Amino acid sequence: MPTCEPLEGNPDFYGLGIRIGIYLQWWSAWLSLLLDPESAQSVLDANSVSLFAVTIATIIAARRNAPAIEMYIMLQILIGFPVTTLSSFGLRLWLMSPRRLDKLKDELKRLWREDREKRKETARRTEERKREHRQELQQRRDHRRTSKQNGRFVNLMLDWLDVFVHADRLRTQPDSQAQPQPGPQPQPPKTAGGSGAAMDVVYLLWHLPIVLPLQVLSSLKFPGLSWSGVQWRTTTVALLAAYNMVYWFDAGEHGVKQPPSLGCGPPTIFMFSIQLLAGPIVTLGCISAVFIAVIVGPPTLTLLMLALRVLLYAIVFIARDMYFIVTSADPQSFKTILDKVNNVLSHKTLRVTSMLEIYSPIVPILPFMNITGRSLLDLLEFMSSYGADNSIRFSDVIKVGVSLGMGRPVKRQSEARDDNPHISRAQTMPLDWTRFGGSPNRQLITRLCVAWNIWMVLSIIWFITSIETTIWWNNIQGVHTIDSTGQLIPFIIGCVSASQVVKKLILLALGKKYPDWADTELEIQDGPSGPLIWKIVRRGHGDINPTGGATAGNTEVHAAAINGP
Repeated sequence: MPTCEPLEGNPDFYGLGIRIGIYLQWWSAWLSLLLDPESAQSVLDANSVSLFAVTIATIIAARRNAPAIEMYIMLQILIGFPVTTLSSFGLRLWLMSPRRLDKLKDELKRLWREDREKRKETARRTEERKREHRQELQQRRDHRRTSKQNGRFVNLMLDWLDVFVHADRLRTQPDSQAQPQPGPQPQPPKTAGGSGAAMDVVYLLWHLPIVLPLQVLSSLKFPGLSWSGVQWRTTTVALLAAYNMVYWFDAGEHGVKQPPSLGCGPPTIFMFSIQLLAGPIVTLGCISAVFIAVIVGPPTLTLLMLALRVLLYAIVFIARDMYFIVTSADPQSFKTILDKVNNVLSHKTLRVTSMLEIYSPIVPILPFMNITGRSLLDLLEFMSSYGADNSIRFSDVIKVGVSLGMGRPVKRQSEARDDNPHISRAQTMPLDWTRFGGSPNRQLITRLCVAWNIWMVLSIIWFITSIETTIWWNNIQGVHTIDSTGQLIPFIIGCVSASQVVKKLILLALGKKYPDWADTELEIQDGPSGPLIWKIVRRGHGDINPTGGATAGNTEVHAAAINGP
């Protein structure tokens, strides 16, 4: 009787290096979105590119009849991105911090009040127009009954034509409780042939209302995220949802119902315990696939229709511009444009001989020795001036490092105050779990944010556990070492992402320890004799330098690598 042989896995799909890199991406993305929401655009772009690449590779492998258990592992990796860290509109960024969630609540309330007032005003104007039209029709009918100019037969015909007017326009007494009736819907054009149904579908899709869905989606979009990025991430997640549907519902050799290998039973997966990938688990997978498609479908369709309309308008505008360029009385040829560019470049270029003269390898020996000796004297004087009141401390160097790592302070109109005009990038990083305004539902909002972050942590742990246990229980070989070049790229990307998060944590801790770091800056100038001059400047406190320096108010640092020529 044949025995089940171990499955030789594909290390370029889910090898150890790839898995570690993806796990590090999940953790680093969660911490980055939690601590630094301004980096959301770059973090989500990196994750969406990884998701798109893995999705395309998975679809190609499925078309080549890869084992069903391998495709299940790849699906766990793919679904792990949108469930844990990848957000199309940035809704999960609002839920990560009480301060952000409180702002979202206020924004939704404001939009709801504005929309409610707008709907009331629209309904009032519609009812007024209908009442005026009904009065006009009634006056015309009364005038026809009293007038004998047209004759009785003509008046009867006109009254009969009024029957075809909409029913709500024939009411003599307006009903105050009646809801405004929608206007006439657009009718698809009449077409002949077999393409009529397709044209009807295209026409109806083109006339779908998208203003209201866009208003809802716009209020949920996190500030700082571009609409092009939203379109890209939504399309990528929709592609993943489509393949997820195909995997669970395909009855052939490309989905979950693929026959097992000779001598092997159904594969096992992790679902709170060891479970067979058959029967109820397949039914649960089908239900979850439909649920994901229902969630992803409406926003994807809305953004797709908007993108198609923008594309059509762009094509029309380009065609119009090209027409006027071609039919212009004095069209510019390509050679004319090149001549203008060449004329500009000919006046802006540097002579090669002047470049060689500037960067000559001959270095004067005597000035170099003079600079080196003076640098040693400045270093000795710096080391002997520790007790001075205006001397440099190591904390000042740390503040400069935090300033360089966090970025220069900026002033925001919505957050700046008179007593604190400089709002830095790091000042948006604290979570403010306890201080985010006087919201009456402060405890509820805080609990929701804590629960959401716990959910994200548990989701990451769940997908890691599911992937690793599935590989272990199904005895998949060849994916437990980093011995191929294809695994190094995602592994290095994950390690770099993790190091960036560690850097943010260190800068955040140092920024909290030295809150005046935003007032400390580093200035670099060229010295009179060549060496660089480093200045540590405090805003409002002057320069921080050792007393009696070689240059008044400056601290000179000399090094052969940075000396002037």
